[in-house]
Amino acid sequence: MIIDADGHLFETEEVFEKYMEPPLRNYRPRLVGDEEGANFWVFDGTTRYKRPSVLGAGNPGSAAPPGKKLQGPRRASPGSQTLANIKERLEDLDKEGIDLQYLYPSFLLHINAWHDGVLGNGVCRAYNTWLAKTCAQAPDRLKGVGLVCLVDGEGAAKEVARIKELGLAAIMVNGTIGDHRLDHPSHEAFFAEANRVNLPIAVHFSLEFPAVSELFPHFFPNRVIAGIFPIMAGFTSVMCTGLLDRYPKLRFAFLEGGCNWVPAYVERMDDHFENPRYNARQMIERPPSEYLNSGRIFFGCEGNEANLGRIVQELGKDKLLFSSDYPHADRTEGTARYLQERDDLPAGAKGKLLEENAKRFYG
Repeated sequence: MIIDADGHLFETEEVFEKYMEPPLRNYRPRLVGDEEGANFWVFDGTTRYKRPSVLGAGNPGSAAPPGKKLQGPRRASPGSQTLANIKERLEDLDKEGIDLQYLYPSFLLHINAWHDGVLGNGVCRAYNTWLAKTCAQAPDRLKGVGLVCLVDGEGAAKEVARIKELGLAAIMVNGTIGDHRLDHPSHEAFFAEANRVNLPIAVHFSLEFPAVSELFPHFFPNRVIAGIFPIMAGFTSVMCTGLLDRYPKLRFAFLEGGCNWVPAYVERMDDHFENPRYNARQMIERPPSEYLNSGRIFFGCEGNEANLGRIVQELGKDKLLFSSDYPHADRTEGTARYLQERDDLPAGAKGKLLEENAKRFYG
């Protein structure tokens, strides 16, 4: 079996029109289209649709359901992209050689950067309800990952048990919550509830981190740093602040940030842990590398990453999850086949990356 640990869908207005409860429904996200053929979301009085100040600004339609501008690059039908047509999604999974796919959002990847956490969790509840019903149409092929908005920590904690009851497989958050760190005290109730019901936590890529997401005037360097820094910050929160000691059932996966950086970063953590000047033992009981090897930490990887063989050798075979990023336009098609055909992976690694590790993370 080949398991895609990190696939995606594009949300539609129907999700929020149909499933948001009143009176929050009046403030639901809405779609607008422009003359160039891009759809973009308007939510809570804000939008990512801005006049570019320099050449190379980001595409405003990149997180929205398909408009004419992005239909071709995504290489997937509208019905498959939005799960409006489950048959088309399953046909695409067959083409990709994927047997089971775990589903993450696109627009709502950035939900933990919203200023209004109450509205954010209202949107999450609607999405979670819709996603559970949608995945139930193909339960052997599609598994949903629930959302919470940690800006409202208490509301997020209340949603955890419902995510479990809905049969969703994990909870997605981001590595930074607005301008707060992941381990901020206002999030403790959320972690305690996730630990109680034994739901794994996926820390997913998001560009929204105020200190760095607009540091440069051009989209390219911002995309480079903002795409990885929040994941690294979330990883630091998990590894260096005692979360894993306080909540012994929690498992974490860090997705769509690659894995090349992990060995060097953990080496740096261990070096600082051993230096008595930094008082690390006030925060954690063991060196970070021991937590890394506890069986509770995972990272997403794509099958065509150039240094994947070396990283598997350094990290071990038990920590990496194959991730397709389907149907995002910047993905590489057929990466499951790339991984299967590689000759630089140690014996037994392919089965771990393509199936066994995902089963251990998602349970």
